[in-house]
Amino acid sequence: MVLMRDLPTRFGAAALLLACTAVLGGCGLFSAPPKLKLGDVRVRTAHDANHNSPVMMDVVLVSDAELEQRLMAPDGKWFPDGPLLAASYPQALRVYRCEFPPSSELTLPPELFDGRRALAVFVFAGLADGERRARIEGWRDGGVIVVGREGWSLAPQEKGAAAQRAPLMHCSSPM
Repeated sequence: MVLMRDLPTRFGAAALLLACTAVLGGCGLFSAPPKLKLGDVRVRTAHDANHNSPVMMDVVLVSDAELEQRLMAPDGKWFPDGPLLAASYPQALRVYRCEFPPSSELTLPPELFDGRRALAVFVFAGLADGERRARIEGWRDGGVIVVGREGWSLAPQEKGAAAQRAPLMHCSSPM
């Protein structure tokens, strides 16, 4: 039973709680990750890319700061651990698997990024000479991923350079 003398105390506590929530929300504690703007991300493979083998690449959108740090750790491996992480954190990781052959130039589908919210975007490639990882979310005007016989390189689109379009790559969401 609520007594009349307890109402000001309860009202004050509720007002304080509401004020703290508003302040913390303004600090970004409860805010959603930012919307992505990456532009066109092209993948170009050399004629002998990955020792003449198809390239498997996972595009991973991360919306949790702890997982972002975990994926940046150089000792972690995505391909053995990725499916388990994705299954364990379905709200914080969105994974798209893409596969492409040597001698190709394709564009990652814009719907992988457009309107999505993420703290970071990682690209993992399973190459014959080992796993590669990179972050690409800072590419506001797009960029290109080039896969060679061994290794890869990534570069954002140069400011003012005309974006080149290539056919869209097919990517699935297996996780």
